Amino acid sequence: MEPCAAAAAERSSTGCEFYMQPPRFTKAYQQACYAAFLVNTSNAEVNLSLSLGGEPIDISHAVYKTVPGEATLEPHDGPIAPGDSVILFVSERDPALPPPSAPSSFGEFNQITHCPNGVRAATYADPVPLNTGVGTSFELKTNLPVTAATIYPFGGAPSFLPTATLLLPVATWGTEHMLVNGWESQFNSNSYAPFQPWPAAQIIASEDTDVTITPTRDIQGGPGVAGTIARRPVTYHLKQGQHLQLVQEQELTGSIITSTKPTSSVGGQVCAKIPVQHGACDIVAQQIPSFEQWGSEYVAVGYRPRTGNEHEVMPYRVVAARDGTRLEYDPMIPPGAPVTLSAGEVATFYVGIDAPFVVRTQDAEHPIYLAAYMSGGGSGPSSSPVGGQNMGGNGDPEMVNVVASGQYMNSYSFYADPTYADTSLVIIRAKQAGEFKDVWLECAGNLTGFQPVGSRGDYEYTRIDIARGGKPGSAFGSNTCKNGLQRMTSDGPFAATLWGWDQYASYAFPGGMGQRKLVENPLVPVH
Repeated sequence: MEPCAAAAAERSSTGCEFYMQPPRFTKAYQQACYAAFLVNTSNAEVNLSLSLGGEPIDISHAVYKTVPGEATLEPHDGPIAPGDSVILFVSERDPALPPPSAPSSFGEFNQITHCPNGVRAATYADPVPLNTGVGTSFELKTNLPVTAATIYPFGGAPSFLPTATLLLPVATWGTEHMLVNGWESQFNSNSYAPFQPWPAAQIIASEDTDVTITPTRDIQGGPGVAGTIARRPVTYHLKQGQHLQLVQEQELTGSIITSTKPTSSVGGQVCAKIPVQHGACDIVAQQIPSFEQWGSEYVAVGYRPRTGNEHEVMPYRVVAARDGTRLEYDPMIPPGAPVTLSAGEVATFYVGIDAPFVVRTQDAEHPIYLAAYMSGGGSGPSSSPVGGQNMGGNGDPEMVNVVASGQYMNSYSFYADPTYADTSLVIIRAKQAGEFKDVWLECAGNLTGFQPVGSRGDYEYTRIDIARGGKPGSAFGSNTCKNGLQRMTSDGPFAATLWGWDQYASYAFPGGMGQRKLVENPLVPVH
């Protein structure tokens, strides 16, 4: 079978065609450096192409490599070698434009995160709409399978608002989705503030399609986007490569999305404080698996505690797809966690990093979505959901998909951003045929130090420092883990999630995930 077709048949996050767009949900913040991390998972050279609205973009000057453990960029020319990785600088604000002007009291909105010195992005195009509207997505194509993730803005601590996501290949998209916003709606009480921190979503089309949304709340509408009242379906036509962006005060999580051709969705928030009592805010955004890929069992394990406090509290959000969804937790119910949910209902709860857990529902036909979050790096009152914890500026809000256990894979190749001082890799392995298989990480060999999650003995986890305090991470004999390309394999199923942070900046994404069909019955009954 042809390699791209074989990758599509495997139903994973490895593929040959991707669409992407910056999660710039408000234009109050200036256009910034948008970058993609690409890893060639094939045994032959990979060629890349990028286009926007069907028009090819010259990327010959926009592809770079890094030295392992260093942020120094080296221009890369030609195809990507087997097993190698590159950074594609997709877009940024034209440096020749005059600096923006805003009231001095809002200097942060004048800040521009350009791509690194000497780097020229592939384009200066700004293809996302202003708030709610229709925009255009970048199309990335390869001749052989790759894994891809994006970060916006690129640049570590100076990037100010970063968020990252694993990209899901077009071959795995679906025609049924449940809309998931990145975080709850919040309010900026400063009447002069140029934006409000509202929930956001993007729905992307790889072909001309009609997209129908049955919203849980009113859709407020915008230029070229009709509004509707809650529970009344509304249909939008998207052309190939377009995305529908919804940014509004009322959260739309739980809304049902159907399309006549396969589509994908991104859940986000303009600039979320997590929780609202803790500063500062960051963009959050994740590409969300299609409904049929949601699972009925998830294992939740946090990153390495940012200040060494194992009791550091992490938020989680869970969304149910069916009425009568019953949730069971192992080893115990986290404080405030729901035990029953209705279709489209979302719940937020907070768990100490020292208390990893398994959550499962009654069966595969009652799937859920689970997201994990990093809280803000600043201080807050003791009455906040995370208590008075103060991270001393280590990290800031971020969101990541928790991978359903039914989507674990046997190998991953991914790229750890070298511009971050701290990088924590979280590995969860599942028992197979009554035993746990070794998990091999290139910089470490077979991993040790696994600890059980839950009381059933089905899962174990461990953490590895890829980087710590601006220096290399965990040492294994003569080898030391460093930021850059990471490769992992096992004879058994496992998950690997990457968390990186710096001063008031953070990012996270799964190293990969299966895109298998886990749910048989459709989200919308066929009459």
